[in-house]
Amino acid sequence: MQTISTLKEGDWVDETFLVTAKQIMIAKNGGMYLSVKLADKTGEVDGKLWDNAEEVAGRFEREDFIRVKGVAANYQGMMQVKMKTVERMDDSKVDLANFLETSPRNIDEMVKDLSAVAAGVKNKHLNQLMNSFLADKSFMDAFRRAPAAKALHHNYLGGLLEHVVELLSLARDVAKHFPGIDTDLLAVGAFLHDIGKVRELSVRKSIEYTTEGRLLGHISLGYEMLAEKIKGISGFPDELTMLLKHIMLSHHGEYEFGSPKRPKIQEAIIINYLDDLAAKISNFRSTLKKENVDAGEWTYYSKMHDRYLYRQASYADTDEVDTPVAETGSARKGKKPAEGIADTTGKLPL
Repeated sequence: MQTISTLKEGDWVDETFLVTAKQIMIAKNGGMYLSVKLADKTGEVDGKLWDNAEEVAGRFEREDFIRVKGVAANYQGMMQVKMKTVERMDDSKVDLANFLETSPRNIDEMVKDLSAVAAGVKNKHLNQLMNSFLADKSFMDAFRRAPAAKALHHNYLGGLLEHVVELLSLARDVAKHFPGIDTDLLAVGAFLHDIGKVRELSVRKSIEYTTEGRLLGHISLGYEMLAEKIKGISGFPDELTMLLKHIMLSHHGEYEFGSPKRPKIQEAIIINYLDDLAAKISNFRSTLKKENVDAGEWTYYSKMHDRYLYRQASYADTDEVDTPVAETGSARKGKKPAEGIADTTGKLPL
């Protein structure tokens, strides 16, 4: 099978792809051409067709599978396919396994990691809150399946769960270096920061934004979900509610990155920076993995990093490694922090 990640300039392309975007465009010379986004589970590539653009565009819709014949070309540092012919394919003739990537980590094991985190949360209200989400079958079914983003990082089935477990592990390690961090608040805040993505994103043939995801965004949706769960916990402290909401509202760090508030407590600052770090490293690794290693020392231009990325020889076989997630304790206002708690935005809204 020919995949997007293996395309090289000059390759003849004869393969089935998923159409994730479609548009008739006007060229500088006034002529019309068809522009589509072609996808498989290894990535996305632009497809262009100049002959009979309107007629060909009428043969298929977005979210259809099409068989494309054409030539791969490098245009302004990005690979694209100059399409010669396009044929719509019946869904029943397509293997969806070629289009839906899954987290390399075991889903059940990651859920156990979350349960271990919850068991280590000493603050009874935070413990109840986290366990109320973990015991919510509808939420957990969605959480286990959800991607963490449409394209930029952890953009595959189980990606959100993987991202959260990574963030929890990072937060545990960072907290050891800063006495006075409330590790319970840090752990539960890290767990909750992206929960709105279970409603912002949907996965069918590909990862897409839901209508409420486009209109409201995952921060607003997660805020609603958090507030609703807290209502069901008797005696949940007002200040603790406020701090958790602040972590959720500030985790993108800056207003221009879609954050309603900027971090103003230590735990929120840690989650913001580690979220950013985890997303960027995930994107870096997936860029190297999905781009053909024969392309040279440098990757194509990375939108997330706003630069080309250097491909060191030692990066070639970067494998995902399961990171155990330990338990957590509590330590605000001078209390000695217990060690351990059981993964982010970049400089773009994620």
